[in-house]
Amino acid sequence: MSLDRRHFLALGSSALLLAACDKGGDGKCDDQKSSGDGDKAKAGGGASKPTPEAIAADVKLINTGILLEQGAILAYTAAAGLPFIKSDKAVLTIAGQFMGHHKEHRDALIAAVKKLGGTPADYGTAKAPAIPKPILDEALAADQRKIATLKFARDLERQAAEAYHKLIASQLQTEAAKRGALEILPTEAMHVAVYDLVLKAEKGPVNAGMFSNQA
Repeated sequence: MSLDRRHFLALGSSALLLAACDKGGDGKCDDQKSSGDGDKAKAGGGASKPTPEAIAADVKLINTGILLEQGAILAYTAAAGLPFIKSDKAVLTIAGQFMGHHKEHRDALIAAVKKLGGTPADYGTAKAPAIPKPILDEALAADQRKIATLKFARDLERQAAEAYHKLIASQLQTEAAKRGALEILPTEAMHVAVYDLVLKAEKGPVNAGMFSNQA
């Protein structure tokens, strides 16, 4: 994937998030509202600190994210061991890159929990998502199983992107947690876009060259 395409995807995701922040219809996110309303800022001395309850709620949500990221890592690890993935260098390489992103996200979420004063979830307890039957069906052709694997990966990435968007738009309460999720979402959206491009033509063998170029 070219640098311009990455930049475009990141900008697109950021624009989506900014739109989601506009809960009151005034085009401002929570942090802008707290600092942009002159009278309120003067009267209250600036933005208020998050309550212990808000911090605890955000820690719980972020810890769920840690386990989800580790679950994605486990799924990619399992996929990398499948013969029809292992033998495709282009697919295996980009899958490894995406798995690396999930490791970065997991570690970033761990750091965010610590910054909020909480205890990170033990990601060793995370479980891999259930593998769809077509991926494991040895009676199917290798290309069919490969397509099923890529569809599964796309679904996981889409669910992750939607989860982060929901966290930022309506669930996370502290600015530190929101900004941490905001840094992760564009990468998840990029993963979805890559898989969508690869699976655009679902008939016939997977175009490994296209997968490599778009990623």
